[in-house]
Amino acid sequence: MVSIPGRPDVFGLDHSAYRCRDAEETRAFYEDVVGFPLSLALRIDRHPTTGEPVDYLHVFFDIGGADPDNPSYIAFFEVVDHPGDDPDELFKRRWGMDLHFAMRVADHAALEAWKTRLADRGVAVEGPVDHGMCRSIYFHDPNGYRLEFASQEAREEAVFDEHRAAARESMRGWTAWKASRGRAAAE
Repeated sequence: MVSIPGRPDVFGLDHSAYRCRDAEETRAFYEDVVGFPLSLALRIDRHPTTGEPVDYLHVFFDIGGADPDNPSYIAFFEVVDHPGDDPDELFKRRWGMDLHFAMRVADHAALEAWKTRLADRGVAVEGPVDHGMCRSIYFHDPNGYRLEFASQEAREEAVFDEHRAAARESMRGWTAWKASRGRAAAE
């Protein structure tokens, strides 16, 4: 954990939550295929912040984590009869790269083991893809969400560290490039 003076500590990911078309279909994939145990299934009839009536089931799957006493979760909402929230329409607007959930695994051997497990259960798997700073496999859940398992070994950690050291410089370069495109378009 990184402690920053003047900022309350953050202990890592608690959960990341997404919509799903069907909670049971989602449960079967995450629990039976991937092997993440169902931890919570909460039936809720009001929006937690607005109080608006809305009927949904909020389900959580334990993905593990570095600290077994504080697991991390991937969570889903199945919302029933909520006008304007057709999940099929929501899912069509994604690009694919911009909405995905990545999980770290121990090493490249574990990555290959995941690929085999998923393929043996009929899940289409892409990769492993060598990103230079890690290797990843990609697959989709029944809702169309893109999932990733990533592994990093010593050579890749060094590349990652180089990218981390250049992060601010890369941001400045990106910002300047975008601005120059805007100026060129205006001319």
